[in-house]
Amino acid sequence: MKIRNAALAGVLILGLAGCDRPAPQETQRERDQKSDEQMRQAGRTAYNAAQKAEEAAKELSRQVERAGKEAREGWDQAKRDRERDQKKP
Repeated sequence: MKIRNAALAGVLILGLAGCDRPAPQETQRERDQKSDEQMRQAGRTAYNAAQKAEEAAKELSRQVERAGKEAREGWDQAKRDRERDQKKP
Protein backbone atom coordinates (compact mmCIF):
# COMPACT_ATOMS: atom_id res chain seq x y z
CA MET A 1 0.00 0.00 0.00
CA LYS A 2 2.86 2.37 0.84
CA ILE A 3 4.52 1.58 -2.50
CA ARG A 4 1.29 2.32 -4.38
CA ASN A 5 0.90 5.66 -2.57
CA ALA A 6 4.51 6.55 -3.26
CA ALA A 7 4.14 5.67 -6.95
CA LEU A 8 0.92 7.70 -7.17
CA ALA A 9 2.59 10.64 -5.45
CA GLY A 10 5.56 10.39 -7.85
CA VAL A 11 3.27 10.38 -10.91
CA LEU A 12 1.33 13.31 -9.49
CA ILE A 13 4.52 15.28 -8.85
CA LEU A 14 5.83 14.56 -12.35
CA GLY A 15 2.47 15.57 -13.85
CA LEU A 16 2.41 18.84 -11.94
CA ALA A 17 6.02 19.53 -12.86
CA GLY A 18 5.20 18.98 -16.53
CA CYS A 19 2.30 21.40 -16.32
CA ASP A 20 4.39 24.01 -14.57
CA ARG A 21 7.04 24.12 -17.30
CA PRO A 22 6.77 27.36 -19.26
CA ALA A 23 5.84 26.95 -22.91
CA PRO A 24 8.45 28.04 -25.45
CA GLN A 25 7.79 31.65 -26.30
CA GLU A 26 7.29 32.81 -29.84
CA THR A 27 9.65 35.37 -31.17
CA GLN A 28 8.42 38.86 -31.90
CA ARG A 29 8.86 38.17 -35.64
CA GLU A 30 6.62 35.08 -35.48
CA ARG A 31 3.94 37.04 -33.61
CA ASP A 32 4.18 39.84 -36.18
CA GLN A 33 3.85 37.38 -39.06
CA LYS A 34 0.76 35.80 -37.50
CA SER A 35 -0.71 39.22 -36.85
CA ASP A 36 -0.01 40.32 -40.44
CA GLU A 37 -1.70 37.22 -41.84
CA GLN A 38 -4.71 37.74 -39.59
CA MET A 39 -4.98 41.34 -40.77
CA ARG A 40 -4.73 40.25 -44.42
CA GLN A 41 -7.48 37.71 -43.84
CA ALA A 42 -9.62 40.37 -42.17
CA GLY A 43 -9.04 42.63 -45.18
CA ARG A 44 -10.06 39.87 -47.59
CA THR A 45 -13.18 39.18 -45.57
CA ALA A 46 -14.09 42.87 -45.48
CA TYR A 47 -13.57 43.16 -49.25
CA ASN A 48 -15.79 40.14 -49.91
CA ALA A 49 -18.47 41.54 -47.61
CA ALA A 50 -18.33 44.89 -49.43
CA GLN A 51 -18.72 43.16 -52.79
CA LYS A 52 -21.74 41.20 -51.58
CA ALA A 53 -23.27 44.37 -50.12
CA GLU A 54 -22.78 46.17 -53.43
CA GLU A 55 -24.46 43.34 -55.34
CA ALA A 56 -27.35 43.32 -52.85
CA ALA A 57 -27.74 47.10 -53.17
CA LYS A 58 -27.87 46.84 -56.97
CA GLU A 59 -30.51 44.11 -56.78
CA LEU A 60 -32.53 46.14 -54.30
CA SER A 61 -32.30 49.14 -56.63
CA ARG A 62 -33.66 47.04 -59.51
CA GLN A 63 -36.51 45.78 -57.34
CA VAL A 64 -37.43 49.31 -56.24
CA GLU A 65 -37.34 50.48 -59.85
CA ARG A 66 -39.66 47.63 -60.90
CA ALA A 67 -42.02 48.38 -58.02
CA GLY A 68 -42.11 52.06 -59.00
CA LYS A 69 -42.88 51.15 -62.60
CA GLU A 70 -45.70 48.86 -61.48
CA ALA A 71 -47.11 51.60 -59.23
CA ARG A 72 -47.04 54.11 -62.12
CA GLU A 73 -48.78 51.64 -64.41
CA GLY A 74 -51.43 50.97 -61.75
CA TRP A 75 -51.92 54.72 -61.25
CA ASP A 76 -52.29 55.31 -64.99
CA GLN A 77 -54.69 52.37 -65.35
CA ALA A 78 -56.86 53.66 -62.50
CA LYS A 79 -56.86 57.13 -64.06
CA ARG A 80 -57.97 55.73 -67.45
CA ASP A 81 -60.67 53.63 -65.80
CA ARG A 82 -62.02 56.64 -63.91
CA GLU A 83 -62.02 58.82 -67.02
CA ARG A 84 -63.80 56.08 -68.96
CA ASP A 85 -66.41 55.67 -66.19
CA GLN A 86 -67.03 59.42 -66.05
CA LYS A 87 -67.65 59.58 -69.80
CA LYS A 88 -70.37 56.92 -69.54
CA PRO A 89 -73.54 58.62 -68.36
